[in-house]
Amino acid sequence: MNGLNNILQCTEGFHVGINKATQFLRSNTNLTEDPELNFDVLNRLVNHLEHKIFQATEVDESNYYKNIDLVEKKLIHNAYCAWETALENQFVTDLNSGKAFCYQQYILNKRFERLLCRETSMLKGKNIKKALFIGSGPVPISAIWLNHYLQVPVDGIDICSKSIDFSTKLINQLDLSDQINLMHQPNGNYDVSEYDVIIIALLAKPKSLILDNIYKTMNENCEIICRTSFGLRHILYEATSVSLDLHDKFSIDDTRVVIGKGEDTISSLLLGKTDD
Repeated sequence: MNGLNNILQCTEGFHVGINKATQFLRSNTNLTEDPELNFDVLNRLVNHLEHKIFQATEVDESNYYKNIDLVEKKLIHNAYCAWETALENQFVTDLNSGKAFCYQQYILNKRFERLLCRETSMLKGKNIKKALFIGSGPVPISAIWLNHYLQVPVDGIDICSKSIDFSTKLINQLDLSDQINLMHQPNGNYDVSEYDVIIIALLAKPKSLILDNIYKTMNENCEIICRTSFGLRHILYEATSVSLDLHDKFSIDDTRVVIGKGEDTISSLLLGKTDD
């Protein structure tokens, strides 16, 4: 596509480059409507956006927020979500066809390995017996690394039954079914009292309802990690809103913030239940 080549070759300022990308997305809705069919183009666009963000300067960030456009951000959020889902579905296909044979071949594996290392380093509990990951997706890479670092059984839940079907087959293929259990959970009212650690995926929504349910049913020693984004990573991911209601229910006990240069995209908040 000529339009894409113009974006990839753009040498103008950061904001101009982001604006050109959103204009391209606006004109090519098929990229997010059918990301797997149009994956090559979407993948090249997302890789370009990530590179621009990872290499951005503090001046770029300051100027971007002066000209921020919520419609632009929403377009990129949707495209990035579609790209991640298509990436996961493609990896499942590759496993089924024999092109891939282990989770370490998943293209974002190293990012999630680093992310779970950061997140588990925040935990204070010494007697963790079971963990929950909310929003496990087609490739439950976070649940896999959570199990690796904590060495405890991990449950993963997702509102999408297709994602659970895909991820269950993957876990079985990897011989991890004795450690990781994946469940379809379309209802927001579920009991989390058996878990000592709960991690909420960045794409799991709505955060307010998820956190409200956790608050009602969690055990008093449970630690919650809620993923979010900071700085220019907001362009890729919608940040978790730290509302007054959240502060009434939870304290923010620690953070792992990803900003500036580097290939990581997700930051994390460690939450503890406030005293009633």
